[in-house]
Amino acid sequence: MAQIHDPDRGPGTSTGTGTGTPGPVSVRGVTDPARAEALVGDAYLPNRLEVSPRASRLDMSLTVLPVGQLTVGLLGYGQEVRVVTDDASNFHVDVPVAGRAEMSAGRDSVVAAPWDEGAVFSPGEPARMRWSDSCLQVCLMIPPGILETQLEELVGRSMVRPLRFDFAMDLRGSIGRSCSDTLRLLARELGDGPGLLLHPYTASHVQSLLLDGLLLGQPHNYLEDVEGPARPGTTAIIARVVDLINERANEPWSSTTLAREAHLSVRALQEGFKRDVGQPPMRYLRDVRLRRVHAVLRDARPGSTTVQAVASRWGMLHMGRLAAAYRAAFGEPPSSTLAR
Repeated sequence: MAQIHDPDRGPGTSTGTGTGTPGPVSVRGVTDPARAEALVGDAYLPNRLEVSPRASRLDMSLTVLPVGQLTVGLLGYGQEVRVVTDDASNFHVDVPVAGRAEMSAGRDSVVAAPWDEGAVFSPGEPARMRWSDSCLQVCLMIPPGILETQLEELVGRSMVRPLRFDFAMDLRGSIGRSCSDTLRLLARELGDGPGLLLHPYTASHVQSLLLDGLLLGQPHNYLEDVEGPARPGTTAIIARVVDLINERANEPWSSTTLAREAHLSVRALQEGFKRDVGQPPMRYLRDVRLRRVHAVLRDARPGSTTVQAVASRWGMLHMGRLAAAYRAAFGEPPSSTLAR
């Protein structure tokens, strides 16, 4: 995706509707605050931008990409700025990659450092943010419908009240680090120029990881229902899910999509796997995919493919985690298997 040096174009055709961007967009060197407002408004939601009087001038950069039904972006203003948005109609997740950001909504606030904390903005309130001059953030927008559908499948019943997440997002715990890994993948792809994310198949995997990471890892008002006890699925149903994983291991499965196929809640699926398989369904899926990756690398001619290409085909997007799990399973790095 080519970058556009766009310092003085003016508002152009931007509408500020906040309906999401229809395709990849990448601009840098934007110096006009009105143009910067319009670009962010097109991709996310209407906003008002104030440049600090201490700043020499704006130097805004923005890369935005649709990933499945989500909108992901990497945004920086190059100067200290204050941003106030209109009331959000979607969920938004903002995580600093560099610099610091003060973010608040309603009575909630957080001061976030890179890959330490972020913020989850729920629909219905405006966002207020102050960016440091070096601040660069991964900005994620999620339509409520897709999250609510996933949540209903997680708990096995319809929602009776709106979904609300805790505002502060801690990326340092075990579950937070899992979500952080996916956000780092997004930041790397957007910063270097998206390659994997341009493929619809990979985008489906990333969308599943992000939605499950939020619903299972970020506190919200339905978390007790998600984590509550559930009657395990029958042995026959769990066996069918095991067969499904082995037959279609390359599909973008998540806990919720596997549970949907089995007509179970996620908790019922997890309890059934614990009883009959001895490990969670997503761990079992990872092990099946590892074996498939090993088989392809073992049979491939050196130079005919790459470890990343093979791993991505099987839905394994985190190369660091893949390398560690692969070495533990097969006693060597995946690159050594391919080299032979």
